[in-house]
Amino acid sequence: MRVRSKGLLDRWLKKLEIQLDLEQLMVGCCKALLELSEADRISIMVLDGSTEELSVRWAHGARVKPHGRNMKFRMGEGLCGWVARSQKAFCVLDATKDPRFVLPPRKANGRFRPVKTICCLPLVVEGQTVGVVNLSSFSSSRRFLWLREPAAQRFLQRLGQVIAQAVLLREMETASQRWRLKAKVTSETVAQVSHEIRTPLTLIMEGTQQLLDGLGGSLSSRQTETLRLVKNQSERMIKLVTELLDVSRIEAGRMVLHRKPMDLAEVVREVQTHCQPLILSRKLKLAADSIPAVYGDRVRLGQVVENLLTNAIKFTPAEGSITVSLNAHGRSAELSVSDTGIGIPKKEQYKLFQKFFQPKAPDQIAQRGTGLGLTIVKEIVQLHGGTIRAASEPGQGTTFTVSLPLYTPAFALTEEFRVMREQAAREGTSLACQVLWAESNGSLERSEVMNLLRRHISREDRVLVNPEGGLVLLSVTDSDGFQAIRQRLEAVLGSSPEWIHPERLRWGSAFVPEEGSELAVVLKLAQRRAREQRESQGLLSRETKGGAG
Repeated sequence: MRVRSKGLLDRWLKKLEIQLDLEQLMVGCCKALLELSEADRISIMVLDGSTEELSVRWAHGARVKPHGRNMKFRMGEGLCGWVARSQKAFCVLDATKDPRFVLPPRKANGRFRPVKTICCLPLVVEGQTVGVVNLSSFSSSRRFLWLREPAAQRFLQRLGQVIAQAVLLREMETASQRWRLKAKVTSETVAQVSHEIRTPLTLIMEGTQQLLDGLGGSLSSRQTETLRLVKNQSERMIKLVTELLDVSRIEAGRMVLHRKPMDLAEVVREVQTHCQPLILSRKLKLAADSIPAVYGDRVRLGQVVENLLTNAIKFTPAEGSITVSLNAHGRSAELSVSDTGIGIPKKEQYKLFQKFFQPKAPDQIAQRGTGLGLTIVKEIVQLHGGTIRAASEPGQGTTFTVSLPLYTPAFALTEEFRVMREQAAREGTSLACQVLWAESNGSLERSEVMNLLRRHISREDRVLVNPEGGLVLLSVTDSDGFQAIRQRLEAVLGSSPEWIHPERLRWGSAFVPEEGSELAVVLKLAQRRAREQRESQGLLSRETKGGAG
């Protein structure tokens, strides 16, 4: 093989190793093979494993027509199909004389110049055919002897591996899309049915409570007992429907958290008070240290604590004990709920957070629930950027430990940016990042501006502290929506008390994904635009004063 040809193959082999953009890579490989072989045309066919059909994926060279790209061959059909099945390379000096050669569809005018020499090369990975490379020439003088060289064989082997990886990735993406569509339809159906069930259940429960309150007249003891049973079962069904709705929101990616710095110890104490009637003869010990704030959704984290505590109560027999502890470890808050209940066998512990899992328990100890509580707990914790783990021994009890990041302005901004960027991608729109900068950037003034903005923005928008100074407003919207938000907030600030000084406020904005996808890049661009606005307005102010003088 000529030195130049070997060098060209080696360069493209290195590019195949690092796997650049697949389309550009394959076009480049086609051009390199054409140059080496001096062929007139090349095509790379990919095998569809489900239909066992070969179809042209990439083609280059003389007279490459759209109708040629649409041609498909089954395994064993035509020269390429025979090569794919036999996994043997095949070259023929005059293809028109080979009975296996199949002509492509002719043009409408009937003129067609068939190729002469054809060389078909199988692409085989781990014994499986993934495609075929076809080299063709209008002359019968091309023999493609260079293909026997080791460098050419290594190149073709790596080319087959890259194509196999691309096919596998495409199959995974297709399967993922089908799964997401199925999950979406299922979740929407569950949500719709749950809503339809919840309304009459609520009416039944409210009507039952009114009867228990004596609005329908006096009740006998038996009537009272029956109505309480109806109410309890209605509450249980409403809880089931609520949990089904939560699961459907989580699976559809529609569970939205409304997070802010919060006192987790206060939430723990509130849940303890709420669950006190269920504790009965069990001993409950609460050890909640005073810890820094966590960045969380107060309602959802209350749901986490309540689910863990009621779960412990459910599986702890009378005279047993339950311990709830809260403390800080490094940059995290750790909440632990321990009980001296029946415990969970090791062989079942991996199922703890699976939907509808119910651990085996004596009927007199455990009242069966929905089997969704721990699934929801885990998802809520993970949405907060935290973790949950369980430790259990049969007959000794179980401990659930939740770890949640402590609040810092940088963490809050990073988390909200990540969540809203994913939301914007799902909705096919943009994420607007606006930096609000005040000349006098005292902490009191910044907090006042933040509170004012929060009262006038949409529930889906976020106002956050910028660790580098000022505030950041995040909105999932297009450019028109962004301008409307900006104008509305400027009007709000313009009519605010004097301590805000609207003339000293500067705006800068950037969009995701149009101008970047990473927080640092987008924030830097928005801050630069805010400084440029400040400088341009400062220059304009000096010019105005100079003109007046």
